[in-house]
Amino acid sequence: MVRRALIDPLRHAASQVRPTLRIAVLVALLAACGPAHLRRTAEITSPIGTAQAAGTPARSVAEIAQLPPLVLGVQTHFSQGWSPAVLPLAQQAGAPLLRDSLPWAGAEKVRGTYDFGTPASQALASACAAGQRLLLTAVPVNPLYDGGQWVSSAGGNAAFAAYLAALADRFGPCLAGIEVGNEINGPGTLLYPAGTNRPAAYVATLRAARARIGGRTAILGGSTNTIGTGFLKTLFAAGMLAEVDGIAVHPYRSRAEGLDVELASLNAAMDAAGRRVPVWASEFSLDTPNQPLAAGELVKQTTMLAAAGVAQASWYALIDQRWYPSMGLYAGTTPKAQAAAFRLMQQVLALGRPQRLELGDPLLFAYRFGADTTVVWGAPRSLEVQGGQVSDATGAPAATLQVGESPLVITGTTAISFGQSTWIADTLMGWGTPQWRYAVRVKAGNTYRLPLFDDQFTSYFGDRWYRPLRINTTSAAVGGTGLAPLRAVWQHIAPAAESVDIGGCFAKTAVGDGVDLAITAAGRLLWRGVVTGPFQLPPLSADLAPGEALELVAGPNQTSGGDAFNLRLVLFQRGAGEPVACPK
Repeated sequence: MVRRALIDPLRHAASQVRPTLRIAVLVALLAACGPAHLRRTAEITSPIGTAQAAGTPARSVAEIAQLPPLVLGVQTHFSQGWSPAVLPLAQQAGAPLLRDSLPWAGAEKVRGTYDFGTPASQALASACAAGQRLLLTAVPVNPLYDGGQWVSSAGGNAAFAAYLAALADRFGPCLAGIEVGNEINGPGTLLYPAGTNRPAAYVATLRAARARIGGRTAILGGSTNTIGTGFLKTLFAAGMLAEVDGIAVHPYRSRAEGLDVELASLNAAMDAAGRRVPVWASEFSLDTPNQPLAAGELVKQTTMLAAAGVAQASWYALIDQRWYPSMGLYAGTTPKAQAAAFRLMQQVLALGRPQRLELGDPLLFAYRFGADTTVVWGAPRSLEVQGGQVSDATGAPAATLQVGESPLVITGTTAISFGQSTWIADTLMGWGTPQWRYAVRVKAGNTYRLPLFDDQFTSYFGDRWYRPLRINTTSAAVGGTGLAPLRAVWQHIAPAAESVDIGGCFAKTAVGDGVDLAITAAGRLLWRGVVTGPFQLPPLSADLAPGEALELVAGPNQTSGGDAFNLRLVLFQRGAGEPVACPK
């Protein structure tokens, strides 16, 4: 588990399951301009792009409906010295599974001899005795083998596989899975001798593990910081999918929206590599002191993970910690709103896999669990419910019957009616949907459509040749300089005549000389300015004929560097415009 930066939610990790400080990952490469012969409004994907298209189907609804319910567990750190006294909290929360670790180097200090009499091992055994199951992270590093680097020799791999077999012997059927490595797309991991083919070496370790304990417990590969589909593709190419029972990802993000798009891209990458295995979201959470917000995200993200067919998910963590004072289900022994949401979702998930209802509005999220339970959120609108009960993310009665960005859980009825929203388009909730097209605009004015690009960490709309330019759900970055810009373009094409009010908020750290922003409608400039810090867009309005575009264009000011920023732009029906809160 690691922290993430405000501007970019990419996460770094240490080689063990332990917290490190929050750091940003921003690539500083400048990109070359695209082919000059394409027209400025070219409606094509960049010919040099290699990404999957957004919204690639993952599984059919019928296939997902047949899967067992998602298992929602929680992260503990008994291996880092947590007191066994906190174990009852996991049981109080209703967690059926704990994710933890028993580091190899701590258990095997003499070759071939294993010590599972530690307090951590005993605490985990107590969890098993109470009916909970375990997902254990195991990093293939032990100073007894291969010089203390990640094992890569035949002997080192055999020794690691033997240790995993000892874990399987110790915990038996309580051991649901072993996650080999932790956030291995970050620094301080995959530490092999110089010249080693790292993907091939990692897959060889998995192959040895499978040969020794295959069928006794699930072997999980990958273990990526965020989803990391671009990184995982390198492991797929090395043959990982043939050696694992699942892929572990840590889909940390500030908002649930877009999670379905990234998971679909991951599944498409597996399909392209020839084998689909289950996805385990073995860490997810939200680092905020705002408990209602975190509780809502727990409900929303768990719902979207379940709808995408993810097999298991673990909330990080059971209790607040020194370096992570806001992420637990409990503050000490006091339950937080997140704990109430966690308990609520145990009940909801037991109803089976949810299906998103097709309601004709990408800004309305409604997922049906079982016969009569619906999780709802989206752009503001009225709501009518006949019979049943409506609760908030914690299970308490909802204060108002109004759809908004905080989820509602409606039980005991399907007699639900939704009003029309005054929101027409939103860069956050509509990310990756037909509401928006994404492009890069180069110095000559040529514009090239951007695909969803699977990078080493979070996927985004961009292209390897246009780095560091990217378009995420709540953040973006541009490239180049004022003389040779790479401008990011959000383009909304009016499907019919539209009269819109425009609201937006932007936030930038005090690095670099600012980002040059412009908003146009049908080619007419509505506003332009340089953003160097928090900025609320002044009220703007536009009339669009069918097929005309409203564009947000972001580019560098004069110099390159520090050109990442947070954003949210909302198009309202005329007369309904309002200030837009900056994403965090």
